Amino acid sequence: MSRPPLLTVDAALALIGERIAVPDGCETLDITAAAGRVLARPVLAREALPAADNAAVDGYALHRAGHGTCRLVAGRAAAGHPFPHALAPGEAVRIFTGAVVPEGTDGVLMQEQAQVEGQSLRWHGDLRPGANIRRKGEVLRPGDTALPAGLRLTPVHLGLLADLGVTEVVVRPRLQVALLSSGDELRPAGARRAAHQVTDSNRPMLRGLLADLGCDVTDGPILPDDRAAITTALLAAARSADLVITTAGMSVGDEDHIPAILHGEGEMIFHRLALKPGRPMGLGLIAGTPVLGLPGNPGAVAVTFTLIGQMLLRHLAGEAPRALPRYTLPAGFAYEKPAGDRALIPARLHDGKVERVARNAAGNLAWSGDTEGFADIAEAVTRVVPGDRIGFIPFAGALR
Repeated sequence: MSRPPLLTVDAALALIGERIAVPDGCETLDITAAAGRVLARPVLAREALPAADNAAVDGYALHRAGHGTCRLVAGRAAAGHPFPHALAPGEAVRIFTGAVVPEGTDGVLMQEQAQVEGQSLRWHGDLRPGANIRRKGEVLRPGDTALPAGLRLTPVHLGLLADLGVTEVVVRPRLQVALLSSGDELRPAGARRAAHQVTDSNRPMLRGLLADLGCDVTDGPILPDDRAAITTALLAAARSADLVITTAGMSVGDEDHIPAILHGEGEMIFHRLALKPGRPMGLGLIAGTPVLGLPGNPGAVAVTFTLIGQMLLRHLAGEAPRALPRYTLPAGFAYEKPAGDRALIPARLHDGKVERVARNAAGNLAWSGDTEGFADIAEAVTRVVPGDRIGFIPFAGALR
């Protein structure tokens, strides 16, 4: 018998947008402290950018640039030191990049094109009107939207804000995220463990991923495989967090308690995806707080966080929706899978092809040192041969 169809990743992402509310609130920050924060309100230009017509190159400011000769006048225009006079017809003056062009300037001649003989300036060919002049307000005019709401600010954005004279921005608050793990076999990182025990490697990985997204993280305990204990911990975490993330306990076995708890104490929005690895994951609500249940295998956690977890966090942070960076490239490996499952495989790029890095990568992270991203095999594809064009999701850009 064929299994019933599972929810696709795209369908799960659509449910996040439909069912998960963005937390209220905002705060005002100095731009020096705003990198990584999400704008709650658009930033409007207060003044023109550029603030005045200025030279885009080093050269000569000309009046009547259509002629092939001008008389060179004494003086110069430099950034911060404008030429004090207007240019009369047929006149030119030395000018440097960024300097305000003198009144009467028709264009700026690049110094590489200039021929200077005493007080005479010559050039060959036509110089179009306005050549090499950055016009006042050609980038932004007062009142234009410089940066939209929902944008996560980068250091480059902060430079633009400073250029516009903006010193403070209104941003969304940092997300409060609670981390929980469950499993009688789990031991915290650094602790002694017996052969039948497993280190909780998901916790430090998730803490790092959440820090990159600007979240404040609270570490909950490693919980036993006990429904009452997990219920109590989920309810406690939900009271103070914007999101609770759990690892393990999301499949359909006797010790997988989290789906039953969400069904009984709250709501399950989706459970189990057509994804390999990462099928045993889900999203629900408890006490009104979203609970993201990730698998227990660390490789599967890396996959599900890439595709689902970080997109949920960006939504909760108030970011405008955006797709993951994904490129179509030729495969450098062979692969087979059932129809209906989307597969993400640790991979790197070599000679313009996507090369597979590891097999059986769900249960470990040993592949991480040699990996640049994931090969992304669509649901309908059952067989890949070298040369077939497949998806590639790079870590750079996907998890930042």
